Amino acid sequence: MTVSTSYSYSERKIFDIKTFLEGIRFIICHTILAFILLFLTLEEIEWTFFAYREESNDIIIDNTSWNIKEIFEVY
Repeated sequence: MTVSTSYSYSERKIFDIKTFLEGIRFIICHTILAFILLFLTLEEIEWTFFAYREESNDIIIDNTSWNIKEIFEVY
């Protein structure tokens, strides 16, 4: 390529402050969501253990939209 046909541009920095802040925000948001999912899963496992104990005679009706048994139930 000759000088007259080449395109001249200033190089953009790959690592700038905006990209860094977006990456930090992404990591923080997904970490919070992961903790929420972890605690919801642990709560569901705890209720499963509690419900199958022999001493418990309680009837548990769970009509929430995130009931794991209904989500994975095959019709």
